[in-house]
Amino acid sequence: MRRANPILLLLPLLFLSACARPAADAVAPSLQAEVARLTDIQLGQLAGRLNQMEKDQVQSLLEELVPLRQARAQEGRWELSPQEEELVEQLNQLYEDFTQRYLEEPQEPVEEEETPALAQYEIGADGTLIPDKSDKAEYRALWDKVNELLPDGSLKPFTRFTIFTDGEAEILAYVVPVDDNGAQWELAVDPEDAGDPVEFTETVYHEYAHYLTLNDKQVAYGVPKRYDCYGENDLVSNPDSYLNAFYQRFWKDYLDDRLADPESINFYLRHEDDFITSYAATSPSEDIAECFSYFVLYDRPTGTSVWEQKQNFFYNYPELVAFRDQARARLGL
Repeated sequence: MRRANPILLLLPLLFLSACARPAADAVAPSLQAEVARLTDIQLGQLAGRLNQMEKDQVQSLLEELVPLRQARAQEGRWELSPQEEELVEQLNQLYEDFTQRYLEEPQEPVEEEETPALAQYEIGADGTLIPDKSDKAEYRALWDKVNELLPDGSLKPFTRFTIFTDGEAEILAYVVPVDDNGAQWELAVDPEDAGDPVEFTETVYHEYAHYLTLNDKQVAYGVPKRYDCYGENDLVSNPDSYLNAFYQRFWKDYLDDRLADPESINFYLRHEDDFITSYAATSPSEDIAECFSYFVLYDRPTGTSVWEQKQNFFYNYPELVAFRDQARARLGL
């Protein structure tokens, strides 16, 4: 889902006592190289700020973790072993501690509440709305606004349109599958947050990207996780899917750290240069959706930073470039 003003949440931090690091000659050269690579990637903004003792703490844990990760890769197993989980948790606690020490102060936690629907429409095969008793012209106008932003036929997989509100400046819109395999979808919009045309437009493309990357042609629902493909909640991405390609290129080396403390803003602070927005650091699926919205709406970046590489990722797919061209033509861009 996309917020009008997205923020990430923070959980209380724990402190970690340091582990002794083995002598350098006790670590195989190939392992040393992988540990050094992962240290720089996972530390992100912290890499140039830690002293040697603090880096040694990180590398000591990675020297234990990397062989376990390599063994899991050979087995094709997605789930971490209990020993891996413990090591990842210890690393995350270190990273959180260092982030508080060297980067920015955290934000206060915010609780989310479920909100009931104000109106719900079934969508006919021809795209017309079939109202419930709460039909209003202003709700239909929101459906029309969404249609105006997307190429013809884009909303055919959507069979339900919901109007809800959780108050101003909260969740603007979301999409979810309405069947078990992701073939049919629901779009929901909050009219309280739909007044800003720029925010509304960015959000429509963000949410549509969730459909593009999580539909039944891209992922499988209710199947076991596998090491070689990205998975979250009850889904696993297909090997040739947009999401898996995005994960393999941009997320594989530090996803475990993100999952160890998914509510924390500190992950974003450690890797700020990797993300277009702070909300993109929530997960690979939110990251790809944020980047797709920017891909559609803004000029192609010419730099080499990670966030620019992510925005340019979609140019590898002619069908997505065609979508961009048609959407921008509707916007007069």
